[in-house]
Amino acid sequence: MLEYMNIKNIALIQEAEVNFDKGLNVLTGETGAGKSLIIDALGFSLGGRANKDIVRRGEEQAVVEAVFSIEDKRIENILDDMGIEYGEDKTIVIRRILHMNGKSMCKVNGTTVTVGQLKELSESLVDFHGQHEHQSLMNSAKHIMLLDKFCGTELDAEKAKLTEFLRKYKIVMKEMKAISGNESERERRTEIISYQINELEAAGIKPGEEEELAERKKILQNSEKMREMAGKCVNLLYNGVNGLPASDMVTESADTLKQLSDIDISVKYIYEIVNSAAIQLLEAEREMKKYYEGISEEGEELEKIQERLSIIYSFKKKYICTSDKLCEKLDSLRSEYDMLMHSRERIETLEKERKELFNQMVEVCRIMTAIRKKKAEEIGAEIQKNLRELEMASACFEIKIEQKNQLGIDGWDDVEFMFNANEGEELMPLSKIASGGELSRVMLALKVVLGNADSIGTFIFDEIDTGISGRTAQKVAEKMQQVSKTKQIICITHLPQIAAMADNHYMIEKISQKGRTKTAIRLLKRSDAIRDVARLMSGSQVTDVTVNAAREMKDMADTYKSQNR
Repeated sequence: MLEYMNIKNIALIQEAEVNFDKGLNVLTGETGAGKSLIIDALGFSLGGRANKDIVRRGEEQAVVEAVFSIEDKRIENILDDMGIEYGEDKTIVIRRILHMNGKSMCKVNGTTVTVGQLKELSESLVDFHGQHEHQSLMNSAKHIMLLDKFCGTELDAEKAKLTEFLRKYKIVMKEMKAISGNESERERRTEIISYQINELEAAGIKPGEEEELAERKKILQNSEKMREMAGKCVNLLYNGVNGLPASDMVTESADTLKQLSDIDISVKYIYEIVNSAAIQLLEAEREMKKYYEGISEEGEELEKIQERLSIIYSFKKKYICTSDKLCEKLDSLRSEYDMLMHSRERIETLEKERKELFNQMVEVCRIMTAIRKKKAEEIGAEIQKNLRELEMASACFEIKIEQKNQLGIDGWDDVEFMFNANEGEELMPLSKIASGGELSRVMLALKVVLGNADSIGTFIFDEIDTGISGRTAQKVAEKMQQVSKTKQIICITHLPQIAAMADNHYMIEKISQKGRTKTAIRLLKRSDAIRDVARLMSGSQVTDVTVNAAREMKDMADTYKSQNR
């Protein structure tokens, strides 16, 4: 739902703030006051065309900010995919700036997005209906989605089955493609794989072997230096100073400290430290001598290690992987070899599975078609009823369902809404309806019937009242009120019947200030709303008679709403 808009420097609008609410929100005002500017500004904020001519004269940039509350999980998924965060209050703040140089910037919750991303998001937020606006229900690609939502859980269960069958079918087809082809190609591939398996098995490369060999190579290459340093340590430990080993010197110190501690107990802890050091030195002497004697000289072993590493490096280069991955490569080759050796038998098995899965999918598609056709008749009859109530008694509406040449996650049905305005005319796709007034009423009828199936929370109606009056106008008002019970509607109107039905009535007016004209918007109190309804009834000349008539119309609208909650 659209909760708030802030518009700055859009044409005649210097700055305007408006808080929208749920239900039916009506915008009225004199011709040229700027009602459509509000809708245009919203369209701009949601990714509409950005023409620098809309920037108010004398200003450097135009800014529109729109705040939406979201309840649809699908919108949350879109935001997640775009990497856009949203708070616990689940609001979306959209801000778009247009500079005089023609460049624009779009932000959603502070994150910069492209115009394409903004349009993708907006399609799930707002549905525009006007003579010159793109309309979601005019997009035949969305017709099957709307019909399916109306079909409910019965169709959902079949869709789930079809999705699972399709998943399995794709796996089977992928494997069939992998092992298909001519016999000579399979034989060639078998020979290659057999050779690769043999050479990898002969090499016998183990995980971690390269690292172990590299470490051993490093040691052998530095054996001379290691012997030199180890020999020096052994000499110091064993010969010490003046031929006296270090351990002997420390042991002697420990013995002296032992005698001293017998006299003065306070030095006992020093004795224990030195005595421990003497023991450790003796151990170090032994281990150091063992290490020194165990140092190998480079030679035959180093040569063997280098040869082994050379083999490992060559296999890494050939198979373009790490030495640890060579074992996985061998397992993969063995699996492929086994598959190729038994390809004929496997293809026969897979073909059987493919046919079985295809037949299962066909059966599910038949069931889905039957469900859709049944619901399509119900929807068609209900829309016909609403069209008659909207004074379109000769109009005909039908949901055409035809079978496509291929099936997918939605089955094999091609769904399109068909319509004709006059008896005897050929049914045409909804997208080919030319009359704006007719189209608006058809859209309204569709919204009444399919509104709950449509996940979009806000509908914008601009010029829905074109070419209608009297009884038809009253019916349109009633239908709009019906839709507004579950959807937010923002509507520009010149009809008193629709204005009287409003839950929230906004006046758009032009104001002259300091030699400049600007557009302002304000929410009307009930008394002011009644007076504006009177203006719509009579024109600029508002009398007590028209005010009383407007009050009566407003009271009747309130009664209708209370009776149809």
